[in-house]
Amino acid sequence: MKTKNDFDEKLIITIDEVLKQIFGDAGLLIYAYLESQSVKREQIPEQLNDFAECLENFSASGSIVKTVILKNLYSQFGLEFEETGSPNNFTDHVAKLRNSLQQ
Repeated sequence: MKTKNDFDEKLIITIDEVLKQIFGDAGLLIYAYLESQSVKREQIPEQLNDFAECLENFSASGSIVKTVILKNLYSQFGLEFEETGSPNNFTDHVAKLRNSLQQ
């Protein structure tokens, strides 16, 4: 892992892929909703709590979407996501992964 920016870019790309995989082209509507809540796509890594909350508000399957994002993100780095706690710990899981890669 070179920089925080590399991680953030992989995070955004993974989110893009999961939203499209789960919601199809309608997944792009989530970005419009996020922007209406003052969260721009490129700001998601810095506003993970807001992103997670918007995802929950946008879709009843928000927890499932967050879990799939985490599984896919961990997989990008050759790791297996271990579901501990609730998916509401989305930001904690992302921070833990980011920190483990920077060591």
